[in-house]
Amino acid sequence: MKTFIPLNAIRQYLHSILLPTIIVSFLGSNYIIFAEVGPVLKWNFSFYWLYILMLLGFGISWVYAGEINKKYLKVKSIVSKTETAEAHLQSKLKTLSRKEQEVLSLILERKNNQQICDELFISLSTLKSHINHIYKKLGVSRRQEILELYA
Repeated sequence: MKTFIPLNAIRQYLHSILLPTIIVSFLGSNYIIFAEVGPVLKWNFSFYWLYILMLLGFGISWVYAGEINKKYLKVKSIVSKTETAEAHLQSKLKTLSRKEQEVLSLILERKNNQQICDELFISLSTLKSHINHIYKKLGVSRRQEILELYA
């Protein structure tokens, strides 16, 4: 089962919790090292290694936060493109007449022309006319393209 996390929640987490936490932790640890502990311990050689490891840890955290932000922006662009495509498709659907919508729904149920004619009580030539109008309004040329649009 896929879990869906709203994009705004990810953005809020990243900008209001994760990045400020990294910054405050880094500044706080620098204060402790330079102002409180450093002068007392006289900065021996092992203390430099500890500071380098701390810088490395915060650097990794910062890079990780940057990667999260990149993924967020990528997903956001994909979602906006998808929403735009869906809105465009919905606007095309609104141009269909009631009968064309009925024919389209039966096409999406993968019924053949004869089954559609029997169900709607129309002739084959009328059905073909409706299908041609659907093709023009949706900008497709084959039944398979309609099925791919709504898959």
